[in-house]
Amino acid sequence: NFADQGEAPQLKKYHYKVMEPGQEIPAENTPLSVKAFPLSHGAPYESAAFLVRSGDNYLLYLGDTGADTVEHQGKLRALWQVAGPLAAAGKLKAIFIEVSFPNEQPEKLLFGHLTPRLLMQEMQTLATLSGKSSLPGISIIITHRKPTGNQESLIRQQLEAANPMHLRLVFPEQGKRLDF
Repeated sequence: NFADQGEAPQLKKYHYKVMEPGQEIPAENTPLSVKAFPLSHGAPYESAAFLVRSGDNYLLYLGDTGADTVEHQGKLRALWQVAGPLAAAGKLKAIFIEVSFPNEQPEKLLFGHLTPRLLMQEMQTLATLSGKSSLPGISIIITHRKPTGNQESLIRQQLEAANPMHLRLVFPEQGKRLDF
């Protein structure tokens, strides 16, 4: 445990800072600021999204999350309502979002994660709330792909095959620089 909270031993290398949802705070010793938003990660668990600002540019990083159609909590819609105007203004540069399972995974076994189909539904909601039919100029970085069997390549194939908005999908690889 490298932090100053949690189970012993506490190495106290890092300090947790409690964040209030939707309130922007500075990221100490950086020119960045950040807002936290709650996400559903399969009842009763929660995760978080972080909207990071640098000047007038934004990046959105989502932890594990289930789709609103599965979780029935509206937490992604609330996040998209904040991100929509930023996307419309061209200020939202990237979204890091997980797609953990291929479309074949039954919804009752998603455990608070997304499939390619569910991601595309959520991106359509974001596009609609931004007043656009697409999300031009925003990189969608696909995180948390489960590496078991051929799931990782299947997820990629399914996302690329069903991309009616022509999203700029990015599949990061460990050790390789991301440019967007």
